[in-house]
Amino acid sequence: MKSQKENSATDQKKKQKNKRYAFAQREGDDFSCVRLLEGEYNGVIYKYDKVAFEPKPLDSGDIPLRFTYDIMVNPKKVDVESMDFKNYIGDILIEIVEQQLKEGKVEFNG
Repeated sequence: MKSQKENSATDQKKKQKNKRYAFAQREGDDFSCVRLLEGEYNGVIYKYDKVAFEPKPLDSGDIPLRFTYDIMVNPKKVDVESMDFKNYIGDILIEIVEQQLKEGKVEFNG
């Protein structure tokens, strides 16, 4: 798996405020993965599988986001089932969704 060198429809390198992650795509795959670039999860590569918003908002007005993910590479064998990891990649997912909403690139399947 290699990091993309050129901007593509899913590449946000120029738009990111920090470098916590980058998109990566293995030659021949029709999907992009996320490669984590810092901290204890540095080097982990994963892809989001199913992403869905809950139909009802919380009392706070927030709409919960549920997702599943597949680990593609875990070089340091970190705990990718922990709540800390799930929260970390959940925050990244929110960043990605917000950016794609701004750009009109999000598709919703019912």
